[in-house]
Amino acid sequence: MKVAVVGLGIAGLSICARMALAGHEVSGFEQFDLMNDQGSSHGDTRIIRLSPGEGETYQRLARRAGEMWRFWEGLAGRPLIEWMGGLMAGPQGSPFVQSCKRMSNKPAALLRGDAIHPLTRGMIAMPYEYDVFRQDDCGVIAADATRAFLIKQAPRWGAKLYANTRIAGPIDAPLLSVNGEKRAFDAVIVASGGWARKLLPEFAGKLDVRRRIVGWFKTPSPRLMPIMCVDNEVGLYGMPTPGGLYKIGLHTVGGAVDPDIVASPGETDAEALSEQARLFLPQHDPTPVRMARCLYTMTPDENFLITPSRAHDRVLLFSACSGHGFKYAPIYGELAEEWIEGKPSPELEAFGEAKRIAATGLGGGVVD
Repeated sequence: MKVAVVGLGIAGLSICARMALAGHEVSGFEQFDLMNDQGSSHGDTRIIRLSPGEGETYQRLARRAGEMWRFWEGLAGRPLIEWMGGLMAGPQGSPFVQSCKRMSNKPAALLRGDAIHPLTRGMIAMPYEYDVFRQDDCGVIAADATRAFLIKQAPRWGAKLYANTRIAGPIDAPLLSVNGEKRAFDAVIVASGGWARKLLPEFAGKLDVRRRIVGWFKTPSPRLMPIMCVDNEVGLYGMPTPGGLYKIGLHTVGGAVDPDIVASPGETDAEALSEQARLFLPQHDPTPVRMARCLYTMTPDENFLITPSRAHDRVLLFSACSGHGFKYAPIYGELAEEWIEGKPSPELEAFGEAKRIAATGLGGGVVD
């Protein structure tokens, strides 16, 4: 089957690799360079949690992804994940923290917030009244290294990847205008992140593109720094990074943008990050060493949206979005293959339009 994949971020690359391995004739199209920093997939690190607090559907994905990450690492010939502990924290009774604890295979008591300061030798502080769950099955993904691996691996399996290639919208059939030339396919998968609303305007009202900023901070002891996900008003998250720095981001801070017009980080962004660093990272220099922008493509309920176009059932929107998509990357190709072959899939049903929330128990409030 001739399959086109539009958008080669982490989701599109995963889909290209798996579709080609399954024997399909795959063409992947990216409007920028393959290792670009314009969308949602770029950067040195991402968090992976095998017991995510977002519900059972995501936990099933995380467990499946954990096995596939090991397969990818074997092919890459290097580790793509550094496993370490994590602190899932929030105000007393936080649904996110309670869900993380419930999803974990290891029974463990919640800690009180004031216990974190001595446990981390003063590197991290939490409010006294916070609930904190120490989670073992967390890690830091080498994000750009993973993209580079897939850019090499997908063509080895037969996929053709095209950089700096424009696809005209709207896409209402498996017929694409590729740099002005018409090309027919048996199926089209649109995994273009923030640009999906322009290619598939029928979903524009369900995909909100938002600007997010992350910052890197000097840390006095990088080996003592765990992953941190905090269910506070800004959705703070943090992780150690290569070079002895600690990166933090704010899950809920940042307005809606046109993905083609995104401002670079500025003083207001630095102050927002520094405020959280002063509160939660007391021994760190609160001035970010550097900052970078990232795009969040958000759905109203903060869950993925994977659904066929109403214009044509062989055109699929694949939006692994809302700020928590990288950790499940190895599974996206499998989900696309299930759709191509018409196989029953609880994940595709969960992330489709028809029975989204009532039938799945998915929830928002993701921090990551």
